[in-house]
Amino acid sequence: IFFAVKKFNEVELLYPQSVWAPRSILMAAYAYYSQLYFDDSILELERFLDKYNNHPDTDYAYYLLAICHYNQIVDEKKDLGEIIKAKKFFNLLINNYPNTDFAEDARFKLELIEEILASKELYIAKYYLEREKWIPAMNRYKKIVEKYDTTIFIEEALFRLVELNYKLGLVDEARKYTILLGYNYKSSEWYEKSYKILN
Repeated sequence: IFFAVKKFNEVELLYPQSVWAPRSILMAAYAYYSQLYFDDSILELERFLDKYNNHPDTDYAYYLLAICHYNQIVDEKKDLGEIIKAKKFFNLLINNYPNTDFAEDARFKLELIEEILASKELYIAKYYLEREKWIPAMNRYKKIVEKYDTTIFIEEALFRLVELNYKLGLVDEARKYTILLGYNYKSSEWYEKSYKILN
């Protein structure tokens, strides 16, 4: 791989004005990416975008850049840096190159990123819940309801808001979330549980 990258970089040095110069940077970036050297790939791609930002393959460069960050997402317990960068470049693809296959895949990847971000909120909320810090826990569950209502975590978040509000004596608030849960997820086990709390 390093031999291949060296050769691609030589092409750029020897023929800087040719059509092969930008392509060789992209090939070097892809060579690094294919062997999971994501940071090296990102450096090559950033260099490409800096030097050739009007190139016909700019959309591909942004896509590969997004994928490099996306592939470094570990789970909801780890740092959000890679998630935020991946999200930024996927959104850029959707906004600037909406009719490409890259934008199509970006939309799908963004849905997965939303799930990861919601699961991080849930993870933090549970951390507060276990320590009986009701208000911070409630704020995290509210964030899921407000920002990640299309994810699989919405039902549990609504149920926890019923549970916490009831625990704090805010029965009307608890009822409000139960109605919301029942309206959208009537057959859900979380709705059954919240119904039991109120009755």
